[in-house]
Amino acid sequence: MPSQGYVRFPNIFQDRIVFVSEDDLWLVSEEGGRAERLTASVGQVSYPRFSPDGQWLAFVGHEEGPSEVYLMPALGGQAKRLTFEGSDCRVLGWTPSGEEILYSTSAGQFHRRFNVIYAIRPSGGEPQELPYGMANAISFGPRGGVVIGRNINSREYSHWKRYRGGTVGHLWCDPSGNGIFKRLLDLTGNVSNACWVGDRIYFLSDHDGVGNIYSCTPLGKNVRQHTHHEDFYARHLSTDGQRLVYHAGADLYLYDPPTEENRRLEVTMPSFRTQLNRKFVSASTFLDTYALHPQGY
Repeated sequence: MPSQGYVRFPNIFQDRIVFVSEDDLWLVSEEGGRAERLTASVGQVSYPRFSPDGQWLAFVGHEEGPSEVYLMPALGGQAKRLTFEGSDCRVLGWTPSGEEILYSTSAGQFHRRFNVIYAIRPSGGEPQELPYGMANAISFGPRGGVVIGRNINSREYSHWKRYRGGTVGHLWCDPSGNGIFKRLLDLTGNVSNACWVGDRIYFLSDHDGVGNIYSCTPLGKNVRQHTHHEDFYARHLSTDGQRLVYHAGADLYLYDPPTEENRRLEVTMPSFRTQLNRKFVSASTFLDTYALHPQGY
């Protein structure tokens, strides 16, 4: 019988949600239900992002070794490798026009943890670095504004729960798109996954103890909490500019800002569950030493 899998890295476009489970991409309705497997990769995949028109999916793949940016049709099809940098990377989304894919990487930088944002066309070619300095997340506002995530722990704050040190994640915002950024918030905790929806910027933070969704104005005012998870962190928040999706534990959630409704989606996955199968291995592979019993047992 199909069962719920471990859902990660969700992204939404209108009534479709893509996510990662069993190191493959899956597609499911906004209502949940039976999911459809889109890939059968040899390597891991992560960070899928729909194009603004919903026709394409950009994602990170390890099909040929290192993490690189790949592109495939949103309803399934052959994937094309776009980058050849051999460095850790993360797909962040697309430019509002849909002409370029945005991703963060440490390729060409002085340290593997110093990430910058690059743009590359779906047709491939030479990636172009964007003028944001150290950054590993980006979201665009409705009137040209930009918010970026900076510092090491703005990538995955749940790995360092309730961290308060010098590499804590934080956000910088350019509300009008004139190129002048200011620190958005001054919270005593990690802040990550900024998503600009309407006139508010939504983000994840654990400054109150457990990772949940919060929001503020583009000037960093009127901070409000929207979810109230008390066990598993809310993780990998993303948006299509209208609604938000994320996962907590193994579960997929859909949050609607206008109504403030937060729904857990039931997802069934028709999978063979190969990792649960019995395995038959050669004993010599694991045999290190041996000693016979004195009576030959």
